[in-house]
Amino acid sequence: MFDKSLKILTLGFVLTSASIAQSKLIVGYYPSWSKSSYPHTVVLYRHLTHIAHAFIFPTADGNLDLIEFTHYPELIQSAHQNGVKVVISVGGWDPARTPRFRQMVADSNARKRFVAALKDLCTTYGYNGADIDWEYPEAQDKVSGAQLFRELHEAFSKIVPALSLSIAAPSSDWQDGYDWAVMNQVLDWMGVMTYDFYGSWTSKAGPNSPLFGDNSLEGYVHKSVLYYQAKGVPPSKLLIGTPFYGWQFNASAMYGASSGASQLPYNSIAPLLQQGWTRTWDTTTKVPHIINADRTRVISYDDTVSISDKTSYVKAQQLGGTIIWALGQDYLLNGQQPLLNAVGNGLRTTTGIAHAIVATIPRSCELLQNFPNPFNAQTRIRYHIARAGRYVLRISDVLGRGVTTLADHEHQPGSYEVTISSDALSSGVYLYRLSGEGTMLTRTMVVLR
Repeated sequence: MFDKSLKILTLGFVLTSASIAQSKLIVGYYPSWSKSSYPHTVVLYRHLTHIAHAFIFPTADGNLDLIEFTHYPELIQSAHQNGVKVVISVGGWDPARTPRFRQMVADSNARKRFVAALKDLCTTYGYNGADIDWEYPEAQDKVSGAQLFRELHEAFSKIVPALSLSIAAPSSDWQDGYDWAVMNQVLDWMGVMTYDFYGSWTSKAGPNSPLFGDNSLEGYVHKSVLYYQAKGVPPSKLLIGTPFYGWQFNASAMYGASSGASQLPYNSIAPLLQQGWTRTWDTTTKVPHIINADRTRVISYDDTVSISDKTSYVKAQQLGGTIIWALGQDYLLNGQQPLLNAVGNGLRTTTGIAHAIVATIPRSCELLQNFPNPFNAQTRIRYHIARAGRYVLRISDVLGRGVTTLADHEHQPGSYEVTISSDALSSGVYLYRLSGEGTMLTRTMVVLR
């Protein structure tokens, strides 16, 4: 929104204004075993649209297996009070219980029993829908699996308000287990597990969740997106996977031979940066990795910079959003949750942008000092664009690590304003940078709590 002085200046101009909403779906998986280490009282609900409470399983005869699952009504209540929906996640990888999906869907009576039991669970405990994480249906399951999803959709649609239906899908449907003509109709969204491209099963170290790549990689996010779009999945229903963990390889270099690997949550990886590990940024895959001083271990992971790139990608590709495995894995000892902040800042924030098309365009690009500065609630950043093109306005810390992207789109010549909140920013000094079309302008702002 323009202030009075700018309104006066625009009296002789053609003025248009728009508010560009950047909000996307952010589905954070909450494993039931996280209750003690990541209670509902510390969840940053403002950065989520949905919580997927994991996991329950079907039995072969269509009942529900809740072994190892802990009901958590306080989580559901807190989420709802903060405007966040909660879905029950059915499945996950379990060598003993996953095969029951195939047995259940093949039996019409078992399917009927499962649909009724799942609907009753949702309505009894206040879940807003179900997320099916079948790892993984095969070609022989396609017909009966499609019937299951039809029946779930029909039953869920009769609830008021209707229950949502979604799936967690592999990075590609490599076993040809889904009938996409059906899935594209009945699903509200599908989360693609675009992580674990490398791990304990690969003979070399590699990036856990590369955004881009080529055929030399086991896979990458953009390749998965193109794959599912070719299956007819609407971009608005397609959610990429964002991992809050990495893989530690027994290797001397990225892409070097690995004698084994194990998963590490981000809150175990972050302290290593202060313990002699060296961080390297891969400009091709858009993800970092770190190597220990002895060069015997390599960790591929996501940090706030790579997540910022992923959120920019979601917006540029007009995708539906992201799924997160798993909430709490970035919960640090000081209470900070940097990765969830990065996701929320990139996808959940609604940024108001005022755009004036004027008779005389600005003579040069200009990035103005934010006002007020310092600030402890909200501040405004104004900038002028002289030549049309793609421009990015991004906030980073003083070390140049990305915090959030405020704008990343085609601009016409004119003046723009962004209002941002300090909710997700700790006290300190930050840089904000405008870049594009040969321009790079940087200023400093200060948050005071």
